[in-house]
Amino acid sequence: VIEGGNVILRDGVIVDVGADAPVPPDARVWDLAGKTIYPGLIDSYSPTSIPAVSTTRGAPYWNSQIQPQRDAARGYHVDESLNAALRGQGVTCRLVVPDSRVIRGTSALVTTGDEPGPEAVILDRVALHVRLSITGGDRKTYPGSPMGAVALARQAMYDADWYGRAWQTYRSDPGRPRPERSEALARLVEYVDGDRLVILESPDEQSFLRADRFAREFALRAAVRGSGWEYSRLESIRKTGRAVIVPLNFPKPPDVGTPEAALAVSLRRLMHWDIAPENPARLVEAGVAIALSGDGLKSPKEFLGAVRKAVERGLDADAALEALTTQPARLFGADDQRGTLEAGTAAHLVVTDGDLFAKKT
Repeated sequence: VIEGGNVILRDGVIVDVGADAPVPPDARVWDLAGKTIYPGLIDSYSPTSIPAVSTTRGAPYWNSQIQPQRDAARGYHVDESLNAALRGQGVTCRLVVPDSRVIRGTSALVTTGDEPGPEAVILDRVALHVRLSITGGDRKTYPGSPMGAVALARQAMYDADWYGRAWQTYRSDPGRPRPERSEALARLVEYVDGDRLVILESPDEQSFLRADRFAREFALRAAVRGSGWEYSRLESIRKTGRAVIVPLNFPKPPDVGTPEAALAVSLRRLMHWDIAPENPARLVEAGVAIALSGDGLKSPKEFLGAVRKAVERGLDADAALEALTTQPARLFGADDQRGTLEAGTAAHLVVTDGDLFAKKT
């Protein structure tokens, strides 16, 4: 904490910060006496509709649920009203994620500023996204079940491993038959036994451990987008060593307005409504690295309110700030640009009139 410090910005970058940072003679000055400056916040998981890859052109995978070559940066379009709402919550960048398929493609870290689409992209191909289940679609086509989704994803990864070795053999001995080209498998090769980030989506606490087994099978550097139920398998999740992107869409109170309605509410649902806001705190206390996401909130204007609720229910305020700044920046490979107010980082600031997590701030 620096009391009464200066933050010097030039060309979108922090060039100096501190109690004694000199003000350049050509500076435009904002006097923020009594205010507090925080680093810009990061929303760590923001699903967005991205056009599907054609299954009739190029060299796609044989099943349309496997589309690792889909790139969120290439299909990103600025939503000015959404960005304005997020900036009003202190969020200055977010991870844009393809929102469908089993192997969905790669995400991009984008600003919530008013720049045109290409200029808004901070980092492209941040992570490959995988969901080992099905979402909507025709259940009569393969894969029509979670078991089929797991089998299909495993087959694609094994195909990618073979594809990489086949091309390596061909390049070392061009006299051999040239392998068939596949854009999808060529992209997947970059993640098998590699150090590039894969984010596995877990719709419930049991699928978290399934995702961990999948990651271990293919030696993936993986994090998990959680479900909010992690507290129910806390020790098992801690042992995986995976970072967790924790959603802030805590459940609304169940309807118990009449005796009939109350009888229809299960004990499991009541317990989850009561405990879910403690999920981030319990994960941090268990030593799990977390980042926070507004995915699932009814409105982006609920983002800070949900963080404040988690703080009220036990999440340490410093841990909450880390989960919104340095932790996601480190996870996404942007820690040299985002997450702090140090010289050399991007000039993304949040200015408040008090503690960021206090209700009236």
